Amino acid sequence: MNIYLIGMIISMALYIIIGGLVSRKLKSANDFYIAEGNAPTILIVGSIVASYIGCGVYMGDAGECYAGFFAALLTIITMKVVGPIYGSVFFGRYLRRSGCTTLPEYYGVRFHSTAVRKLSAVIAIISMVVYLLSVTQGLGTLMSFVTGAPYIICIVLVMITFTLISALSGSKGVLLTDTIMFAVFSSASIIGLGFIVKAAGGWFPSIEALANFDKVPGLLAWTCNLDYMYPTGIQNFIWACGYGIVWGAIASIAPWQSSRYLMAKNESVCIRSGAYAAVFLFLIEFVVNISGVFINRINPDIQNQSHAVLWTVMNKMPTIIGVVFLTGMLAAGISSSTTFLSLIGSFFTVDILGKKDKSDGLVWARIAIVAASAAVFVLAYANPPSLFWIMYLGATLVACCWLPMSYASIWSKRVNKYGAILSMSLGFAGCFGVKLFTTLKGGGVPVYLDSAFLGMGLSVLGLILGSAVTKVTPAEENYRKMLHVRPQTERDIKELRSNIKYAQVSIVLGIVITVILLVFWALPYTKAVVH
Repeated sequence: MNIYLIGMIISMALYIIIGGLVSRKLKSANDFYIAEGNAPTILIVGSIVASYIGCGVYMGDAGECYAGFFAALLTIITMKVVGPIYGSVFFGRYLRRSGCTTLPEYYGVRFHSTAVRKLSAVIAIISMVVYLLSVTQGLGTLMSFVTGAPYIICIVLVMITFTLISALSGSKGVLLTDTIMFAVFSSASIIGLGFIVKAAGGWFPSIEALANFDKVPGLLAWTCNLDYMYPTGIQNFIWACGYGIVWGAIASIAPWQSSRYLMAKNESVCIRSGAYAAVFLFLIEFVVNISGVFINRINPDIQNQSHAVLWTVMNKMPTIIGVVFLTGMLAAGISSSTTFLSLIGSFFTVDILGKKDKSDGLVWARIAIVAASAAVFVLAYANPPSLFWIMYLGATLVACCWLPMSYASIWSKRVNKYGAILSMSLGFAGCFGVKLFTTLKGGGVPVYLDSAFLGMGLSVLGLILGSAVTKVTPAEENYRKMLHVRPQTERDIKELRSNIKYAQVSIVLGIVITVILLVFWALPYTKAVVH
């Protein structure tokens, strides 16, 4: 047993203990589902970021950057950070205003349709199971690589951990453990980058050397490595823009993101949380992705790109820093997993079984959590890890099914339940159909037929057609109007002025991101290429 495994086991035990302690303080089923809707900003921010950042970032995204896809991933990052801001201001606070317990319940009430509610719950559960599979495989790969233990044993250990946390404490425990894990992996990422940059020979010398890196052409160029995905820079850029929209959608309306607003103390907490989350999402992902690039300077011959960060942590960092970094990666994966599982339990019980206020609701929620874990275990064992692409499939499904419908439910006077059903159905069919076709065919499709573009286009088409052939009912119209009436409890003038300032953070964030990218990437890269 090496020191890295000891650190991981200790951290997992601590998270389980925290979950167990929280479970003793659960007061009601509502506490289990949405933490009584009374969470402060720090817990909402911690959970939003923690549920978004998983092993896929450290192994999938960083591995893609190591292989020469940095500019594409950077494009996605800079586009998606607007997601939490727009999501909190233009969707999340209205979602909280609805007073619902789950996101599918909101859709059902908004469109006065049981079909919409159940369909959205089923799609959400499928998407989260797919996403959970990528996280589980990442955690298993992480522990197996670090400890030398069999992959299957590692999967069992991590699944026991996040299943117990979710089943014991529900959303209340997940909010707390997510925030603790957020602090751990954020600190570890920033500290780790310092050691990676030092081992690579310094920031600007490394940028200069990697700008003309023969082993991976286009490593830092806007075109990316043209031998990796698409053969032209324009195609890679188009792909990145498409997935920038996808991940922006995830950060704004995905169940594991927008459900946090249902747990917020008030609408001001929603808006502040979105602003802070955007800052941390950009910071963490930029740090991790540029780390993947710099690792080429340390060791350009790592065979499995998803192991690039792991190899560097274990070979180029002081042991104690390595332990902190790896437990941070572990925390990132576990935090995402607990969020997915707690939501699966809630959606299955509240929206599919209809047991929101039933005495046996918590029992069924916990059964659903265990059943989902068992299904993911079978899939993780039967399929080889493919962290990046499985993660992107889960994200694309959510964006294609819910992005148009979610914002339209707040801001459109014409959308109705038929448009919602057709939008979700066509979005899911288009996205999943392309992925199934490319899997069976054994090859890719032209960039304009990527699952993100096709699925999103069909989703918008379904929303328009379904709503065009039928009229909005008075109940649907009145409910939408109700959502735009600010509750009396949310009319504090000081809070409203503060909210405006937080909403304006998107402007400041855009300027800061531009400066960071110019100073630390674009200008030194251009200077190196010119010379």
